[in-house]
Amino acid sequence: MVSKMKLSFIFLFVVLIYSNTAIAEINITNKTVSDYLKQAKQQGKKENNLINESSPYLLQHAYNPVNWYAWGEAAFDKARKENKPIFLSIGYSTCHWCHVMAHESFENEKIAALLNKYFICIKVDREQRPDIDAVYMSATQLINGHGGWPMTVFLDQKLRPFHAATYYPPFSTERNLGLEDVLLKIHDLWLQQPEKIEQVATEVTLRITSLADDTLEQGELFDNVNELALRQIIDVYDEDYGGFSAAPKFPRPGIFAFLNKLSLPAEKTNVDEQAELADNKNSSIARKMMRKTLDSMASGGIFDHVAGGFHRYSVDERWQVPHFEKMLYSQALMTIAYSDFYRVEPQQRYKDVVYQTLDFVRQEMRSPVGGYYSALDADSERSDKPGDHAEGAYYLWYQAELKKHLSITEFEFIKKYFHLSSDGNIYSDPRNEFTDLNIFYIDEAYRDKILTEAQRKLLDSARNKLKQLRRLRPRPHLDDKIITAWNGMMLAALARASFAFNDPLLLDEAMYAISFIKKNLYDAKNKILYRQYRSQQAGTQAALADYAWLINGLLEVYQAGNDARLLSWAVELQNRQNELFLDDASAAYYESSAEDTNLLFRSKSIFDAALPSANAIALSNLRKLAELSNKPFQEKVYTAHADKLVSSFAKAINQNPVAASMLLAIETK
Repeated sequence: MVSKMKLSFIFLFVVLIYSNTAIAEINITNKTVSDYLKQAKQQGKKENNLINESSPYLLQHAYNPVNWYAWGEAAFDKARKENKPIFLSIGYSTCHWCHVMAHESFENEKIAALLNKYFICIKVDREQRPDIDAVYMSATQLINGHGGWPMTVFLDQKLRPFHAATYYPPFSTERNLGLEDVLLKIHDLWLQQPEKIEQVATEVTLRITSLADDTLEQGELFDNVNELALRQIIDVYDEDYGGFSAAPKFPRPGIFAFLNKLSLPAEKTNVDEQAELADNKNSSIARKMMRKTLDSMASGGIFDHVAGGFHRYSVDERWQVPHFEKMLYSQALMTIAYSDFYRVEPQQRYKDVVYQTLDFVRQEMRSPVGGYYSALDADSERSDKPGDHAEGAYYLWYQAELKKHLSITEFEFIKKYFHLSSDGNIYSDPRNEFTDLNIFYIDEAYRDKILTEAQRKLLDSARNKLKQLRRLRPRPHLDDKIITAWNGMMLAALARASFAFNDPLLLDEAMYAISFIKKNLYDAKNKILYRQYRSQQAGTQAALADYAWLINGLLEVYQAGNDARLLSWAVELQNRQNELFLDDASAAYYESSAEDTNLLFRSKSIFDAALPSANAIALSNLRKLAELSNKPFQEKVYTAHADKLVSSFAKAINQNPVAASMLLAIETK
């Protein structure tokens, strides 16, 4: 057996050799917000109050003519002194529609003049401050009927929302109300009908505050809660293309975890034959839905067939046309889903997806010092039209371009394999953005077909050529902040993949990232964990998700590799998490600390959104800590805490089990 020390040496040696080779062959030069700032300064643009912020999203707006402020007392005091409402804009740096609204409205002198004259304007990065985002997303969903980014919210001087929406065009048309008219109407309302604003702000705040806590009096999960959740999943399952909604389709990591847990064969107990038969039936149903969904995603355009990795979601029901952002959390959670399903059905195609995804992360999202960057933008400059930016420009191909750069046999094969056409193969294109362009998704004729050795060589050869060719194109913007929670997800993903594929080198890669996190994102002396790292500096104290996911990643790596230092640090972080976030009455956790007294509420949620519930991950950690504890008393403490947490959420879960799929996955034996 190879020693740990030797494995670590081998890993570092491989990384060094690989990195040197990669630099020679790939030569990736990332485009970050620093490039934008340098260019804006050279153009003589005037900076605003955001120029010294650490968030790439805020820095993207540091040269807008809008007089932006970051969230904080300076902006709040100014609003009170000048008796102005607050215009709050929330987004993130790789958001396509955030870019559109920034260009159309926040770079528009006329719109900027209205904003500066009548409002105090605040920018928030939702990835840096998920606590602020959660408060005003609930208001946006209540007022507007749906949420999304960019989020546009109007606040009174008590920071209470009275109007909210998402994207606005700058000027009104016959079909759409424009931001200019919205600003003028709200300014008029602020002056002429302040009592109406007071009434709406009061009602909205009461409503969203009442919905912020999913804990109720102690209860128990229904005995058949898994069956109820499974029925809900079956009701929304797409039998033709997989997935659990109509378009747009998002990966659902909570549902994936639950179905993967159900898919594992039930142990034969010989106690209740009927229950065993029901378990086997549920297992078969879950396995079928997971197989169809994972196969469809891996075949579709949501998966990058050139460089690996997953885009954020699909705009169509077939998983063919993605929204082209690549988020670190998508790579981590999809790695977990495919690795776990490989344990159910050990098919080579699932292993290939995992390794291609991890290769992409390693090459394009890992910082030189070991942490993982947040995201790659959906938009980039078009190589055929310099200066013109478009969504998906980095990933799409004209057939003539492919024909020019590939051999005849390579081109003829991938033309059939990826269903390419001279007229383009993108059929979901309501804005006519993708005319004559092709995205790679596997043709139906090849989805269940095992390729011959010759075909596989042609495919690999074409991919390698196209990967190099694509990297000559203008790069999408890289959000180079390193988020603790998302890095915790990557730790868990590497550990789960290491276990599924018996690959110890993945554990060494995880240890490399852990060293970075402990050195750069944790103040050991004061026991302070930070949420983000950028430009050689940590900032923003961690939220519950950061603690929960980092602890989860440490425990996963510990279980796969047995390094006692990881368990010790996980326990230390767990104790600190309890101090900062625990609600003693319910044993559940607030998702934000009490540090920012300007927040309207601190939520306690068990329901999954784009990411699994942080309380569900905290529950998973409690269960694991109980299992790993070698002290009976401590095991009882962790178990009692976990049981009470579940009990506090039980009544809410019983009303809508599928919304708490991650918790059900954890509680399913």
